[in-house]
Amino acid sequence: MNQAFRKYLNRTIEIITTTLLMVMVVVTSWQVISRYILNNPSSVTDEFLRFSLIWFSLLAGAYVVGKKGHIAITFLRDRVKSESKKRWLEITVQISFILLAIIMVTGGTKAVSLTMAQISPSLHLPMGYVYLALPVSGVIILCYAVINLLDTSNPTQPQENS
Repeated sequence: MNQAFRKYLNRTIEIITTTLLMVMVVVTSWQVISRYILNNPSSVTDEFLRFSLIWFSLLAGAYVVGKKGHIAITFLRDRVKSESKKRWLEITVQISFILLAIIMVTGGTKAVSLTMAQISPSLHLPMGYVYLALPVSGVIILCYAVINLLDTSNPTQPQENS
């Protein structure tokens, strides 16, 4: 069941981030054209790209947690020789991610509620939607970390990172 949920979560994030990145490339291209060719820069595209980059970065970071691909984690894991020490290191890392995710969810939820009444200047969106990236990615990190922790705690189950 863990692997099925992991695959579903991976695929969902892949679709969302890929789509968002493609939209960002198109909007960036339009921004360059409007600024340098038409001499009429758009403030809407600038703000959209800034907010999109926040969402993209946080979702991609959560995805990396699910893939166990964070550079610092593999750096340490590759240097530990003992399987039992590797297992304890992995458990420690996943517990750290769980704590980080809890902070992201609780702090992000407070930030969303505090900023929902603030309106962005160009897009006229409540700023809470931008800050919503924190609790959403925190929940995703929490899901991945729990799955990773369960996989690590059950060494007889094959651990798949796809």
